[in-house]
Amino acid sequence: MRWIRGRRAWFPYALTGGALALAVAGTLVWFSADRAQQRADNLRQLDRACAGLLPGEPLRGFVPADRAGVLEEYGTMLDPGQESRALLNCTLSWGSGRWEPTHRARVRAEAQIAAQVEDAEAAEAGFRHISDFPLPLPPGVTGSTEADDRVVGSEVSASLWVECPGGLRGRKAPSRTLQVAVELPSKAAGDHDVPAADHLLAARTAVATANWVTERQKCGGKPIRTDASPRPAAGPAPTKLCAWLDPEGLEFARDTWEFSGDGAYNRRAGFCSGRITGYGGLAGLPVVGVTAESWSGEFARGAYERHTDVGTAPGQRAPSPARRDGSVVIRTSAFSPKLALWAKSECDGGTAHHRIAVTPEFDTGSGDEEKKVVVEGTDRKRLSADARATLDRYLAAADGWPGRTNCRATTILGEVEEWPR
Repeated sequence: MRWIRGRRAWFPYALTGGALALAVAGTLVWFSADRAQQRADNLRQLDRACAGLLPGEPLRGFVPADRAGVLEEYGTMLDPGQESRALLNCTLSWGSGRWEPTHRARVRAEAQIAAQVEDAEAAEAGFRHISDFPLPLPPGVTGSTEADDRVVGSEVSASLWVECPGGLRGRKAPSRTLQVAVELPSKAAGDHDVPAADHLLAARTAVATANWVTERQKCGGKPIRTDASPRPAAGPAPTKLCAWLDPEGLEFARDTWEFSGDGAYNRRAGFCSGRITGYGGLAGLPVVGVTAESWSGEFARGAYERHTDVGTAPGQRAPSPARRDGSVVIRTSAFSPKLALWAKSECDGGTAHHRIAVTPEFDTGSGDEEKKVVVEGTDRKRLSADARATLDRYLAAADGWPGRTNCRATTILGEVEEWPR
C-alpha cells in the first residue's frame, strides 16, 4: 500500500513532466516549421525581386531563415511603373548589422543625360582599367568590375555603359546612354580575397540587366552575350589589339612572357600589358614588364587628374640627380620601380593621353627591405630609349588602340620616374 501511495504521489508530477516535454517538442516543431516557412518566403522574394534579374541560385546561401528580407524597388520600367529618375532601382537586403544590412543585392539601370555621362566618365577614368570586365564586350559597350570591403565581409560590383542609338525613354531630357550598376554579396573575408567567379557573376548579372532594358526599350542596342566564355586575365600571347607588344622585337628581356589586355576595341580607352613569368635575376637592367594605357575625351581628363593627385603626372618631379660619372642612385624596395612616358594625341574620340610604363630588372629586396641601386648613365639612357621605342611601336600599330582610334598629331609630354628617391 505504501508503494501504491508513493506511485500515486508521483503520478501528477509524471503527467506534468510529460506535458512539459510535449509542449517543448511542439514548440521546437513549430519553431522549425516557422523558420522553414520564412526561408521559403525569402527565396520566393529573391526570385521575384528586381524584375527577376537577381541571380537566385548563387545567392541562396545568403538568404536567412530567421527574418524576412527587406525589398526596396522603384523605377519607370517596373510593372506598374513609378515616377523615378531610374529605369530600375532595386535593393534586397537581409539581416541588420550595426551599420548596414548583413547581406544585400542591388541592381540599378538609369538613362543618363549628357552631363551625367561626362561626370561619370571623369569619375571612373583612371581608377580601373576598362579591360577588367571578365566578359568580352561589343563596340559601344564599356564595363568594369571591382570588389569592396564591407563592415563585415565583402561585396563585388559590376558597371556597364551601353550606347542606345534609338534613345531611351524614362527621362525628360533625351538620352542615348544606359548605365547599369550591380552589387552582390561575397563570402570572401576581404576585397582582395573575392574570387574571379564572383566578378563573373556580377558581370553576367549586369549584362542580363542591360539586355532586359534594351529589349523592352527597343533602343537599337544589340543583346550582349551572357553565355560567352570569360576573358582570360593573362595568357602566353597578346590579344589582337595588343599584338604590337613584342618583347623580342623591342629587345626586352629574353624570357617567357605573359600578356593581358583588351579583347575588344573600346573608343574610350585601351590597355595592354606584359611581363616575364620567371623570378628575374637577369643582368644589365633589361625591361621585364611593360604597360600601355590610353584614354580619350573625359576619360583622358580623369586619368590625368588622378595621376596628378598622386604625383605621377609629367612635370611634377625633377629627374633623379646625376652623379659626375652620369650614374644615378635609385632606392628600391618590394615596390617595382617604373619609368613612365606620357604623350598626347588628337583622336576620333577627342584628345587622348597615352602612358607607357616600362619596368627594368632591379634587385628590389624582400619585404620592407630597402636598397640603393646605382644605375649607370648608359643604362638610364637606354631605359628612356626603351620607353620611347615602345610608344612609337604602339602608335604605329594599325590594329592597336591608337590606330583604331585614328590618333594623330602626337606630342610628347614627358617622363615620370616612378621610384623613391
